[in-house]
Amino acid sequence: MQVDRNSIWLITRVDGIKDGKYRVLAHYANYDLLILYRLNDEKGLEMPVPVKYPLFLESARCGNSKISSYSTPFYQLISEEDISPAHRVKRNNRFELINDLISNPEFLLDVALNQRSKIVASYAKERGVYVQKIYRSLNQYWQYGQEINALLPAYKHCGGSGKSRLSGMAKRGAPIQLSTPSMVAPLGVNTTEEDKTKFLLGVKKYALRGKKVSLNRVYEQMLKEFYADELQLAETEHREPALPSLRSFRYWIKRLVPEAELIRKQTTAGDFERNRRGLRGSATDHTEVPGSCFELDATVLDVHIVSEFNRNHVLGRPTVYCVVDKESRMIVGLHVSMEYASWRAGRQALVNSFTSKKDYCARFGIDIDESEWPCHHIPQRLLCDRGEFICNKPEELAVPLIGHLSIAPPYRADLKGIVEHRFHILNEKLIHELKGTTRGRHYIRGDRDPRLDATLTITEVTRLLIDQVLEHNSSIFDGLAGQTLLLVEASLPPTPLNYWNIHLKKHRHALNKADEADIRARLLPVEQVSMTSKGVRLNDDMYYECDREEFEDWKVIARTNGRWKLEARFDQDNASFIYVRFRPNEGFTRCQLMLHSANFEARHRADVLYFEDWKKVVKKRSTPTGKSIERHNRRKAITVLAQEGLKREPALNSKSEKISNIKERRRDAIMEARLTSDNDFVELHERESSVDGIAIEKASNVITLLKRARSPNNEN
Repeated sequence: MQVDRNSIWLITRVDGIKDGKYRVLAHYANYDLLILYRLNDEKGLEMPVPVKYPLFLESARCGNSKISSYSTPFYQLISEEDISPAHRVKRNNRFELINDLISNPEFLLDVALNQRSKIVASYAKERGVYVQKIYRSLNQYWQYGQEINALLPAYKHCGGSGKSRLSGMAKRGAPIQLSTPSMVAPLGVNTTEEDKTKFLLGVKKYALRGKKVSLNRVYEQMLKEFYADELQLAETEHREPALPSLRSFRYWIKRLVPEAELIRKQTTAGDFERNRRGLRGSATDHTEVPGSCFELDATVLDVHIVSEFNRNHVLGRPTVYCVVDKESRMIVGLHVSMEYASWRAGRQALVNSFTSKKDYCARFGIDIDESEWPCHHIPQRLLCDRGEFICNKPEELAVPLIGHLSIAPPYRADLKGIVEHRFHILNEKLIHELKGTTRGRHYIRGDRDPRLDATLTITEVTRLLIDQVLEHNSSIFDGLAGQTLLLVEASLPPTPLNYWNIHLKKHRHALNKADEADIRARLLPVEQVSMTSKGVRLNDDMYYECDREEFEDWKVIARTNGRWKLEARFDQDNASFIYVRFRPNEGFTRCQLMLHSANFEARHRADVLYFEDWKKVVKKRSTPTGKSIERHNRRKAITVLAQEGLKREPALNSKSEKISNIKERRRDAIMEARLTSDNDFVELHERESSVDGIAIEKASNVITLLKRARSPNNEN
């Protein structure tokens, strides 16, 4: 075993040595001795102790001697430049006093083996100093590591710093400084132990109650509670009350009550855990690679939107769902809708996270390469809120895909800090600059109503958010640089996109993939559609078709035998397609929107619902107008006149007389109509001839000017 010089050992049950901590001063191999010095904080002088080296090794092997540590005082752990000149002079003088002794290789052996060292006695006589002075410097040198800074003056032990003192009759502390000579300030009183007890009682009763309270308020309530007798007596005797001042109260509260306890007790447990507790590490401490954990959360966007069918109709503030990879900070999924935070909207965000983003961006007119947003994977674990995923549906539908679902406890948004901070970034860099934004604060009286400035539709807001997400994924985050060496080795900037790509390239990830149809079949909401003669019908106006060979036959059957119900999956972000199960024992088939329903192409679910609601409202408001009533009355009058005219006709002999010779009567009516129309044509022709004559006469009076010849240079 190696026993190093200056090493610290905790020694117990060794013959000839007191139990305690010892510093190894030297090892004399020729004599097989160790020289130890007992680290004692008492004022008395200590002498080095010799111990046989084999005995020490045997005690270490048996566990009686164990390696330990000893703290160096803070005033010795400073650079040479920070030592004051006065302290440097004292240190150098002390070192010069003992330098010749400690430079002698046999000095420690002589001091350890002899109770009274002749070397020290003769040395003190030569220098003209007391032996005790030399031993005090040697003790300080040995105790703090046998280096020159061990001899710095230990003024930290001087005075009574940090110790309470008993006050006398004289008033302590600086008096109040007044600028007016004729004004006299009350002298005040010293704080007694009884006052300190009352201070603690007042703080416990009025300050440590789970909410923030100012010390001024606590001081005022404490005086009324514990100094009521003195206040009333002083008022009766017309004198100043003998009370501790607010300044004294503040001073002693800071000394008697730990500041951390004051912070903890002046807030709720939830707020302390979220916003005030000490941080134990990073949010990515428990994730190792991309895909280890996705965080999902929703928030109401700080902007009002309008309908795509009518921009004068404000729909309110949409809800945005964001899915973020915890390790790489990559935003892997996005969903914007008018739905409130729920499982119905949350699963749409999961579908977006697990499927390709190229087609998703193309629906909003943004053309990207697959490499710009290469996130279409399933994570190892999903961390989300209780609100959306505490029901049974996520366990049944999402868990078979993901594997593990973690539910954050209530009021602990700090456990999803990565996704929460993404909302802050999106608000700061985009949302709070849009028309109709609330800027994340409540309406203040006198402010302009942000709903009046609403301009953007949900599609336009989604398009802006997609651009901002792409910008975020390509932005530099300094925190990513320290999480892996792969970025440094590849000389890549620390962006979420680079972090994601380099880990996938090196196969260091926990990501899985699944078929898109399977993902949508598991997660999208169930809809009931009908197979009709026109196609697959959703609602009243949306028809879909697919490219299956038997689809036309199903339309024929539906037209003849009537429609039948089918199970489908509907994407709320895009009404352009649905997934339909045409037969019970088969999977889902993708169906596209038909041409005569093209008005709903790429529409959001919110716009489809708006259209349905608009039809209901219009139908409800539809009432007969004045013109409609006029036409109704005219029809009635014509019917009455016709009936009266029929009554004036001579009576027929039989019913067959009324319907006989219909062809001859029809032919006579046609000839009569032709003669009438020919007479009208003759009149019209005569009027047109007269008009043409006037036009010819005017045209004869028109003089035509000669045209100028065009020069060759002007030709173009």
